[in-house]
Amino acid sequence: MDNKVLVAKLGRSVGLKGFVKLHNLSDFIQQFKKGASFLDKKNKKLVIKEFDQQNQLVLFEGFESLELAKSLTNELLYQSLTHTRQTCKLEKDEYFYFDIIACIVFEEDLKLGEVVDILETSASYLFLIKTDEELVKQGFVKEFYVPYADKYIQKVELENKMIFTHNAFELLKSL
Repeated sequence: MDNKVLVAKLGRSVGLKGFVKLHNLSDFIQQFKKGASFLDKKNKKLVIKEFDQQNQLVLFEGFESLELAKSLTNELLYQSLTHTRQTCKLEKDEYFYFDIIACIVFEEDLKLGEVVDILETSASYLFLIKTDEELVKQGFVKEFYVPYADKYIQKVELENKMIFTHNAFELLKSL
C-alpha cells in the first residue's frame, strides 16, 4: 500500500446495528471520529457514521446492519500519509514511524546502517538498524538496536532521510 499507513484493524461485529470493534494501531485515537474516512486494502473508502471511543466501537456508513458489519471483520484500515501528516499533530522531536523507517544512520562520517523497524517498549523506542554491508564484512552483527534517546540520537534530518548519532557505534562494537 504505497503512500498509505496502517492505522487500525476491525474486529468482530457487536450488537445488531452494525458496530464493529476497532483495534487502533496508531498513536492518534482522535482521528477516529464521525465523518472521518479511511481506505481498506482494496482502496474502498469507509466513512465513520458513529464512534464510541469508550468501548472502541465504530459504525461505518453503508454497513448499518449486523450482516453488513460482519463483512468488515478483520479488515485493515489505512490512511494516506498526507492526511496523517495534516491531522495527527506531533510534539517537538516526535516523528512518524513511516518517516524514520529507511533513514540512513551515521556516526560522524561512518555509515552505521539503515533503520528497518521501530520497537516500542514501555520506557522508550528502539530503532532496529540493519548494519551497513561494509561493517558486516568487518565482522559486526547484521542488526542492532539504538535507543531513541539524547544519549544516542544527535540529530534527525527527515528531508535527507538521515539520522546522526553519538555512542551508537559503541553499542554496535559491544555486540
